[in-house]
Amino acid sequence: MWCIGTLTLEYRLRMYELLELYARPLDLREPVVCIDEKSLQLLARSRAPLPIAQGAPHKEDYEYVRRGTSNLFVAIEPRGGHREVSVTDHRCKDDFVHFIAALLTGAYATAKRVHLVLDNLNIHFRKCFVDVLGQRTAAKLLRRVEFHYTPKHASWLNMA
Repeated sequence: MWCIGTLTLEYRLRMYELLELYARPLDLREPVVCIDEKSLQLLARSRAPLPIAQGAPHKEDYEYVRRGTSNLFVAIEPRGGHREVSVTDHRCKDDFVHFIAALLTGAYATAKRVHLVLDNLNIHFRKCFVDVLGQRTAAKLLRRVEFHYTPKHASWLNMA
C-alpha cells in the first residue's frame, strides 16, 4: 500500500534538508547516522522438516508456532560504513533513548556533532530523552546531536 504525502512547504523543506545532508562528503567529526526500528515475529517450527534426500527438494511444513515478538533498533552511517543493531523486547522510549545513548557514548563518543536522521515516530523526539533521563542528563547527552526528520509519509528518505 502506498501513502503519498501532500507536497507542502514543510514536506519540501525536510526533503531538501535530508538530500543536502546526504550529499555532504564524509566528515568523521560530524557523522550522519540514520536510525530506524523494526518489529519482528519470533517463529518456531510446528513439525520437524523431512530428512533431505539426494535429488529431492527440502521439505518443510508451512505451519509455525508464534513465540512472541522482538524489536530491532538499527543505526546506519552510510558514508562511514558503520552499522549497529540492538535487539530489545519492546519498542518504547526507554529502549530508544538507551540505544541512542549507547551510540553517543560508544561509537560516536569523539564526534563533534552527530546528525541523526529519523522518521516521525512518537519516541524519536528530544522530549523522550528528558522524560527518561531528566532535563540535565538529557541536555548533556544531546549537546552534540542534531535531529533531522523525514517529511511525514516519506520514511523512504531515511536510508536505514
